[in-house]
Amino acid sequence: MADDADIASDFIDNEVSRALGKIRQSMTNKMGSKTCVDCGDAIPDVRRSLGFKLCVPCAEESERRNSLFA
Repeated sequence: MADDADIASDFIDNEVSRALGKIRQSMTNKMGSKTCVDCGDAIPDVRRSLGFKLCVPCAEESERRNSLFA
């Protein structure tokens, strides 16, 4: 069972990741990049054409984190 410190640490990690993602996304929007907003890896053209901004591994990690804090 997680104690208050673990919960707070997870919350802080989530908030820092979200803030960094927003910064990367704003830079990506300005530069028109073809890379993931979280890690910077290339995103396949088909995936980008569907409107995805994250590569598959980052999208899976984001969904995992969201399910933990939902």
